[in-house]
Amino acid sequence: MNARILRAALAAAAVGCLPPTAFAGCVIAPGGKSINVITDNGSSAEKNCSVTCQVDTKIGVVQIGCGGNAPPRAKAHSLCDFHKPELWYKKVISAVDSCKGEAASAAPAPIAAAAPAVKPGTFICRIAADGKSFDAMIANPYKADASCQVNCQIATTNAGTTLQSSCTKSVAPGVGAVVLCTQTFDKGKLVRVVGGSGSCTNPEVPAQDADKDDDDDAEALANDPAKMLERMRKQLPPDAQRMLDKMNKQ
Repeated sequence: MNARILRAALAAAAVGCLPPTAFAGCVIAPGGKSINVITDNGSSAEKNCSVTCQVDTKIGVVQIGCGGNAPPRAKAHSLCDFHKPELWYKKVISAVDSCKGEAASAAPAPIAAAAPAVKPGTFICRIAADGKSFDAMIANPYKADASCQVNCQIATTNAGTTLQSSCTKSVAPGVGAVVLCTQTFDKGKLVRVVGGSGSCTNPEVPAQDADKDDDDDAEALANDPAKMLERMRKQLPPDAQRMLDKMNKQ
């Protein structure tokens, strides 16, 4: 009798220690190297769902999300997953699931309502309801126009076939997630996001790098009169170059 009670107590404790099957539509795998975006479909028909999660990661709070068709009566249906080679994902803070129509959060309501700052790499590969196209989307986190790129890999109904797309576009600041491009697919259906990446180039960095390069070039030329003379020669018209060459030979 005591043995049975002990076994029951241990089983209950083990169940209590198991991670939840889903929190706010996102599940972080043990070890924090991957995250799975999932949804439920309680209807008897196929349904298009999108899930957006705010997740605390190694680089801060980022938005992770995707969309796609969920089969009828599906439970914890995976819309997409993302993987990193190291511990990256720490905690799901909040999420919105279009099929549930509400937000879920681990924090008190006032905190959950506050939108976290958008971080570089916030992107979405969103599959259309008919499975015939998807949008590559990203938000510009900087205070000026920035060149942004999104790469998406989408599994299809054709066995072993993955649609890949990469697009780049200038995105204005403070406008939220913007569609960089829309990719169509007519040889079956798009079913699931299996990979992707996104980033925006800091518009201030190139100018700083250019100034640094100019300073380095000027210092190098100042220490090498021959190179400075050659640089000046190349900037002269052909006739002036010939005249300068003739003067240097005398």
